[in-house]
Amino acid sequence: MHRAEQERPGRTALEGLFETHYERIARYIAAKVGNAADGEELASDVFLRALEHVDSYRWRGVPMEAWLFRIAHNLVVDHLRRNAHRRTVPVEEASTVASAEDPVREALRTLDREELLRAMGSLTEGQREVVMLRFFGELTSAEAGAVMKRGDGAVRELQSSALKKLRRVLGGQEASQDPAAQGHRKR
Repeated sequence: MHRAEQERPGRTALEGLFETHYERIARYIAAKVGNAADGEELASDVFLRALEHVDSYRWRGVPMEAWLFRIAHNLVVDHLRRNAHRRTVPVEEASTVASAEDPVREALRTLDREELLRAMGSLTEGQREVVMLRFFGELTSAEAGAVMKRGDGAVRELQSSALKKLRRVLGGQEASQDPAAQGHRKR
């Protein structure tokens, strides 16, 4: 692919991204807004907005997926501002958007929902965002960093502190299975 083609993707590239990433983006948004239907609607809006602005996209060393998740993040912020009065239950309904083979969905089924919600509530906003992007959006740490406008290392540190806090709050259920918790850090 020529550099010029990378710099200005066309409709065809966006259609491929829709097929590949719609479900992940919908799941991420549903987890953020607490409602699967809103997640799916906003995910559609992400791709409409991307289609409207595809000509303004410029390659800057960040994959288009990160650009799409940045659009998703901005739409979520707008949605939450408009609907601040609505009571939401994040994470719980997000699992209904997940695919049948999704490990996060399986984990959500087995965990006590109230306990998980309480644990997520104990995280800072940045930690919650990293968990949502990495595990619901299935982004790499570099892609999550592009969405959050943070470096890869900062994202990994936020993720590490978030997972440690979740382990503590959830009573260390995962600690015995995690090599990092046993001092065997994997890089």
